[in-house]
Amino acid sequence: MKDKVVHESSQSDENNNEGFNRSSTSAIPPFNIPDVKSFDKESRSTQLVFSYQGGKKVPKLREPRNLYAFSKDKGQQSSPRWPSQMKILPTRPKHIHYLPRNPEPFVKPEKTSDDLNLTKLPCEDGKVVFNNEPGPEKYFLRSRVGGSQISNKPFYKLTSPDDCTLLFESRFECGNLLRAIKVNDNEYQLWLRNDLYTNKHTQWYYFRVQNTRPAVKYKFTIMNLLKSGSLYNEGMRPLLYSEIDAATKKIGWVRSAENIKYYKNAIKREDTTKDKCHYSLTWTCDFPNIDDTYYFAHCYPYTYSDLQEYLQNLRNDPVRSRICKQRVLCRTLAGNFVYTLTVTNPSRRPADAEAKQGVVLTARVHPGETNSSWMMKGLLDYLTSNAPDAKLLRDTFVFKIVPMLNPDGVIVGNYRVRWLAEI
Repeated sequence: MKDKVVHESSQSDENNNEGFNRSSTSAIPPFNIPDVKSFDKESRSTQLVFSYQGGKKVPKLREPRNLYAFSKDKGQQSSPRWPSQMKILPTRPKHIHYLPRNPEPFVKPEKTSDDLNLTKLPCEDGKVVFNNEPGPEKYFLRSRVGGSQISNKPFYKLTSPDDCTLLFESRFECGNLLRAIKVNDNEYQLWLRNDLYTNKHTQWYYFRVQNTRPAVKYKFTIMNLLKSGSLYNEGMRPLLYSEIDAATKKIGWVRSAENIKYYKNAIKREDTTKDKCHYSLTWTCDFPNIDDTYYFAHCYPYTYSDLQEYLQNLRNDPVRSRICKQRVLCRTLAGNFVYTLTVTNPSRRPADAEAKQGVVLTARVHPGETNSSWMMKGLLDYLTSNAPDAKLLRDTFVFKIVPMLNPDGVIVGNYRVRWLAEI
């Protein structure tokens, strides 16, 4: 006997939380009383449907749900959910896609006499010009769309048009600057926020800088990094993004900094009883444009909203949507969607479909590894293209893809974990 499945759906997010495929029991024959106890236990799961084969009740997994509240005309499928206490700006940064014409060179640091004067301790008489404490909660309690939204006004209020203090911001997706301390007009010490509800995992950074002055050499020092070694000592440079350059020259993220040093400082770590210290990353740079908005990042940012916009474009493409099916695998602790994609060419016969081998691909289990999202995007672009090898791959395999395993960690700017602090 075939299962009769009734599909229930709703466009509201609340109703979709309750929507599921319900197996009809009207045509199911009665079964023996001894089976009632086991049936009751099995029926507690909403992921099982039952059929009868040869007089025996046979459970099987329910088919995956369709996307919740999906609309081609209403933008992204689900707004990011944050811890309810986190202060978040109402608008998020958007960056253009940009590929440099030539490979960007490594600039390996050289030892100089200035190495003896590297900053090893916090500046005690500096001025706090940005502070973004996530709140007193030690554990995740509840989430809400947009977090606790605030205005676009900067943390620090300029005292006059001549006030040259830099304006910092990171209260947006993937941002994680905790504090900025002004040492002098041209030097700032920066502190990164620990992964939420932990006291460690500081290596990723992404923040905004405004009120810069041309022809001024600025110095930045991140004070609380954890890793003992870094590619910054092998020639890698911080990423810089200019909104004016993006709008007028179509130039996006570029590697740009000088006097880069990554070194051990004298600040004791709080996450261990051992005698261990933090590490610092320092660099200098200038900002050539007037009234520009700049961003710094450890690697090319790729947010949860970026992923949803990309998936929406896939869904709206009449060709690629036939070979790439999107489902919601589950919801996260905060209620954000974890998407799963199935990429393959439709088979003419069931036997052809069963003969295909499966390939499982995942990305972004660690939120700070944004490069994995860009690799996943490139993979999906290729697998859903008209390239002959892509067609051959789709004819041969069924690709099951989870493009972002840890959206909660990605949204808040964590480096390694989600909100339960597992490794």
